[in-house]
Amino acid sequence: MNKLPPLTLPKIEFTREFPFTDADFERIRKLIHKEAGIALNPSKKDMVYGRLVRRIRDLKLAGFGAYLDYLESLQGKKEFEQFVNALTTNLTFFFREEHHFPMLAEHLKKKSAAGGELSIWCAAASTGEEPYSLAMTVLESLGGSMRTPAVSILATDLDTSVLETGRKGIYPADKIARLPAGHASRYFDKLPDGQYQAKAVLRNMITFQRLNLIEAAWNVRKTFDAIFCRNVMIYFDRDTQLAVLKKFHPLLKQDGLLFVGHSENFYFASDYFKLRGKTVYEKAGGR
Repeated sequence: MNKLPPLTLPKIEFTREFPFTDADFERIRKLIHKEAGIALNPSKKDMVYGRLVRRIRDLKLAGFGAYLDYLESLQGKKEFEQFVNALTTNLTFFFREEHHFPMLAEHLKKKSAAGGELSIWCAAASTGEEPYSLAMTVLESLGGSMRTPAVSILATDLDTSVLETGRKGIYPADKIARLPAGHASRYFDKLPDGQYQAKAVLRNMITFQRLNLIEAAWNVRKTFDAIFCRNVMIYFDRDTQLAVLKKFHPLLKQDGLLFVGHSENFYFASDYFKLRGKTVYEKAGGR
C-alpha cells in the first residue's frame, strides 16, 4: 500500500498595516510609564499595536513614528488622553473579589454606630461596577433603607470614557445577571432597550472624577473610612507602588481599611500599612 505524501499547508504571511519597530514600542513604554505609571511588559507589543493602530487611522497619520511625534508635539496634547485610554485595561464586574464586601459591611456597621458621615474612595472605578457594588453594600449593611444614607463614595479613574459610563450607571443585561439574587430588581430600573440603570439612590451616593494616581498632587480634600484600589497597582513598578501607598496613608482614617487586588502584596510598605486580612490592609505607624 502506497503511503500518501505528507500534507503541506501553504505558509500564511501576516502583514501589519503599519510597520511597528522595537524602537516604536520602547517610546510607547516610556510615554505610558511617564503618564500613567504603567510598566508595559515586552510581551504586550502585539496588544499595543492593536489598540493604537485605530488612533493612527483616525488621525490619518503615516504610521507609529508619525503618531509618536504627534503625541510629543504641542498639537498632540489632547491626544494623550486617547493614548492613555487605549492602553489601560478596564476589566471589571459587580462584586468582583466578593470576600471584600462582607468585611466592608462589618466595618461600616461599626463606624456608623459612632455617628457622622462615612466616606469611601474607589480609586480605580473603571466603568462603575465596583463603586455601585460599594453603594449596594452600604444600603444592605446600614439597614436596607432605600433612602440615601450619610455615606459618600468618590469614584476615580484615569480613563475619562469609562467614567462617563459609570456616571450614567447603565449596563447590559448580561452584566446585571451576575448580581446577587434580588439586587437587580431592588437597585436597578429596566430600560426600554433591555438595559438596566442604577437607581437614583445609588447614583446620588457616588461622585465620579478623573484622577491619575501617579500625579504629584491629587485633588482629594477629605479622609476616608475605606479605600478600594484593586488590580491597578499590579501594572506599576515597585517604586511607583510605594509612592502611591505613601500618598494613601494620610488620606485613610486611623481605623480605616485599604482593600487591594488578589495578586497584590505590599509587604515592602510595612512602615505605612500592615496586613489585616486577605488582601486588606490597615494603617501602620507611618513616618
